[in-house]
Amino acid sequence: MSGTGYALGVHCGITFAGLKPASLFWLDDETGGDMAYYKNLFAKKDFRFLPVKHGEGRKLFYVFHRARLEKILFVPENRAFLSEQGYEYSCLGGALKKLKQRMQNSAEFPHEVGLFLGYPLCDVRGFMQNARGGICLGCGYWKVYENAEECEKLFTRYERCSRCIRCKMHCGTPIEKIFGLG
Repeated sequence: MSGTGYALGVHCGITFAGLKPASLFWLDDETGGDMAYYKNLFAKKDFRFLPVKHGEGRKLFYVFHRARLEKILFVPENRAFLSEQGYEYSCLGGALKKLKQRMQNSAEFPHEVGLFLGYPLCDVRGFMQNARGGICLGCGYWKVYENAEECEKLFTRYERCSRCIRCKMHCGTPIEKIFGLG
């Protein structure tokens, strides 16, 4: 299995499995020679790969399921929140253009990226209001400020799925087969 395939399985597996709308992962420039192959392969299932940041011989990719992300970004409460953060968009592409701009122009991740990754709006707001994390009810794939039990169950599902994907890859199964693409 290629380094790109392995990185995708580890960092984006729960997105490809349909549990999350999107993931972020860094890929070294020398490892990512076959990225076009994976972009085309996963496009068949409505996944997109957007490079959002470059630096020091590597790229940060935002990998998302187009329809799932669109659904999140057009929920009225989410859209109002993003508008407060300077996002004005009429289509998914407009929101992604602004996200990429914010990612490239900031040393840290902009906090609203959590919404783009499928985190609940209440937790994104909680993180921002509590001095970048502060006191939270729980911590897993993100810091939780409301609905801790529900999030804990979700984190457990994410971890089970991720373990299963890693186990299959360690046994030699390529991600194409794991996600029904080959």
